[in-house]
Amino acid sequence: MGRGRYQKSDATRERILDAAAELFSQRGYAATGVDRLAERSGIAKTAIYYHFGNKEGLLAALVERAATLWTEDIRESASRGSDPAERLDRALSGMRTMVEEKPWILRLLLLLALEVADSKPEIGAVLQSIFVRARDTIVAGLRDALGRDVADAESVAMVMLGLLQGVVIGRQLDASISLDKAFDRIREVTAQMVLHRIDDETRLATETRIAALRSQ
Repeated sequence: MGRGRYQKSDATRERILDAAAELFSQRGYAATGVDRLAERSGIAKTAIYYHFGNKEGLLAALVERAATLWTEDIRESASRGSDPAERLDRALSGMRTMVEEKPWILRLLLLLALEVADSKPEIGAVLQSIFVRARDTIVAGLRDALGRDVADAESVAMVMLGLLQGVVIGRQLDASISLDKAFDRIREVTAQMVLHRIDDETRLATETRIAALRSQ
């Protein structure tokens, strides 16, 4: 099929990805057919095949897009503050913004992990790499925020991710769950885990840096 009929414009590609994000995160991957994707996006089915090859290609592109948005949001938020505690708090704020403004990202990743990771090993591998990237982004954010390495920072990051997933699932079941309260608890847990993983010599100095996380 010639490029003149279906040009690979960014706008068309994004419309297809937007429709896929909405439908996959609401209906699931298996229950969403290409016809439904074409109807929701307003793009011809043949154009979807042209841009992505097949439904699996569309899924792979969507997963990569979700991963990039997720990790970039956390990294960008963490880099804005001037004070270490502020940078760490902004990283958590970035996670909250994702839950509020882009809830489809983590909901989609969790749904795919349950629905297709076993049947499609290649997608499972991509999902695993995404969570590793998210973990490493948080670890780097902790290091940058505190100006030093935190012992077993990977475990801290995994707990934070687990709490975030719990918030997303909880909000899916009960929209009245308070994000203020949920993220206050995540701040407190993060601060406590960090304090227990630093040596006594620097504990007091670091405690003052992250006091904001415990008091907000």
